[in-house]
Amino acid sequence: MPINTKWFPEQAFGKQAEAQTTVPLQTQQNAITYLCSILKDPLGARILFGGPTSGKSTIVRQFLSVLRSDIVVARVDGSGLTAEQLLDSLLAQFGYHVDLESADDLFRMISMFAVQQTRAFQPPIVVVENVEKMRPAALRALSLLANLTFQDNYAVRIILTGRSQAQKLLASKGMAAMSKRLDFGYEVEPLTSQELMLFLHGRLRSCQVTQPDEVLPMNVCDRIHELSGGNPGRSNEIAKGTLEQALSLPASVSDVKKYERARKAAHSKPKLIVSLDGEVIEEYVFDAKKVTIGRSSLADIVIHNDYASKFHVLMLSYADALILVDLNSANGTFVNSVRVNSTILRSDDIISMANHRIKVVDAPEADDQRMSEAGSADTAKMKTLSDMREARIAQPPVFDIKREVKN
Repeated sequence: MPINTKWFPEQAFGKQAEAQTTVPLQTQQNAITYLCSILKDPLGARILFGGPTSGKSTIVRQFLSVLRSDIVVARVDGSGLTAEQLLDSLLAQFGYHVDLESADDLFRMISMFAVQQTRAFQPPIVVVENVEKMRPAALRALSLLANLTFQDNYAVRIILTGRSQAQKLLASKGMAAMSKRLDFGYEVEPLTSQELMLFLHGRLRSCQVTQPDEVLPMNVCDRIHELSGGNPGRSNEIAKGTLEQALSLPASVSDVKKYERARKAAHSKPKLIVSLDGEVIEEYVFDAKKVTIGRSSLADIVIHNDYASKFHVLMLSYADALILVDLNSANGTFVNSVRVNSTILRSDDIISMANHRIKVVDAPEADDQRMSEAGSADTAKMKTLSDMREARIAQPPVFDIKREVKN
């Protein structure tokens, strides 16, 4: 069967399709049930862990769709948010459009609204996605929200989503108010091979394809599962690319291979976007394997700030990983608000160094759910990528947050 339309792969597996099409799967239903339990739990807090495009946003969207219409909800993406931006966005979604610039004033407005709702036995729900990418001040504001009470009842229900490293962030002292409300966190599990086939075929049926196996046969779905590890977003990307490569239907495993070759050939080099006070001051594209960042004029990327060390960090670029190593800097290096000695960077990570922010773009893909932090760096004896891979740890679907705090 020839392919006569170029729009079909985008319609079935593009970004817009993800927001319009829902395929019921047991793995995601379990996560939705976990979120729904927040309504009867006096602690009123939940967190979903998972890698990028693992389906966390889809699960949150489905959860919100089953809530009663009288429950007030505010949903924000925490990436790079300041405290003022966080609180202002929450107030706007609660129906208050006020001209307040002070975070204290915004917080007082939210407090009054939350107490009023709790008095009526309907505390609002605040959903914060990508919590590990929030700025420190926004995290402090989130902790204050977590501490709001009325007559010994929490006045704000809170749902967080984030990558696995958010677990370490929540175990820090500054997040104690939040972590004490989280008995357990829930890791979004990868789709099984059978679930992935149902997922892909469900997308095709939404495009009026009555025989989806005549477009993506079982062996092609199995190959997509193998490449994606059961990650829904990655599976969409591979299925879309496979259909774009196919000259006829059904698609074949060789079409998947053609897509993989094309993707690797087109893969962009990693890039760093350096900003100060929200203004971009430099963009650096990785052309070398090693890049130094610091105050010294001899560094590859110069940070003009007295709080930066002369040689603050070293970055190593590999085909399948971008590694950051703190060079025993005086004031430390933070990635997504967590202090690190060395770590593998991912796209959209935010590195904080003195007053500067460095955003990572087009980092090589790494196994987000199983990669643990590389550990403390020894600048004389650098850990190799293979050493880091041996440090991967298998994590169970459910985390005991309080146990993490105690450790």
